[in-house]
Amino acid sequence: MDKTGQLLEDLKSEDPAVREKATRDLWIIWHRQEGIELERELNEGTELMDQQKHDEALIAFQILVEKCPDFSEAHNKLATLLFMMGQYDEAVKECDEVLRRIPYHFGALNGLGMCLYELKRFEEAILTFQLALEVQPYALINRTYIARCRANLN
Repeated sequence: MDKTGQLLEDLKSEDPAVREKATRDLWIIWHRQEGIELERELNEGTELMDQQKHDEALIAFQILVEKCPDFSEAHNKLATLLFMMGQYDEAVKECDEVLRRIPYHFGALNGLGMCLYELKRFEEAILTFQLALEVQPYALINRTYIARCRANLN
């Protein structure tokens, strides 16, 4: 089994410390996917996003995605920012870009589910959160959103 496969297995561990380390290590792999320079640019965009400088962060992530369309984490950060800006349909497209490349990207699965929830596409959201739970069975946020979606279906 390769390193990523082992980390994905570790996400299912009963030991919270093992799960936390696997989560952290997967984020590191995804951030470094396209090398240190693009990781630095990704981090700069993330800092702008964290500082609520959404317009500047949007430009930074769009440039990064244009420069390196296969950089999954750049698409993921762009999706996060678009979600924060209430642009759910655009965020869905970016999540789809991530998941096309990394189907087990739990961040993109959760983000996609949250977008679908906001778009009131509750049945699709439930399926997406269930996929996220297959990857990260102990991520309770996914169970919470499944319950919220089901409550909205009644």
